[in-house]
Amino acid sequence: MHKSIPAVASAVALAVPAAPAVGALVKAKPKPKKKVVTRTVQGPSVDMRWGPVQVTVKVKGTKILDVSATYPTDHPKSQFINEQAIPMLRSEVLTAQSAQIDLIGGATMTSQAYAMSLQSALDKAKA
Repeated sequence: MHKSIPAVASAVALAVPAAPAVGALVKAKPKPKKKVVTRTVQGPSVDMRWGPVQVTVKVKGTKILDVSATYPTDHPKSQFINEQAIPMLRSEVLTAQSAQIDLIGGATMTSQAYAMSLQSALDKAKA
């Protein structure tokens, strides 16, 4: 009789199914979606030879929705240059979705000041 008891115990242990894993009984809760807000952020006023340039950017999450700028208009020549360059820079930003934009020939100082103010605004928007 001694030898038959371990054999019966082994047979019973194999016949009983294992309990399901604890993790299988608990359903994972879906992570709540993070609400993406639209923010309007202003960069610093960046001085250049002909006057200050300041960019304001509207972002939603990581997407740049719009960008605008104030720029010098005191001198007729700088007003003429900036009225042409600023819309081109805006278009560059919306296409590139970053401050990594091409400079506008004939408006190098405006382009550089614009890019500096824009980068600062985008950095603030991410914070």
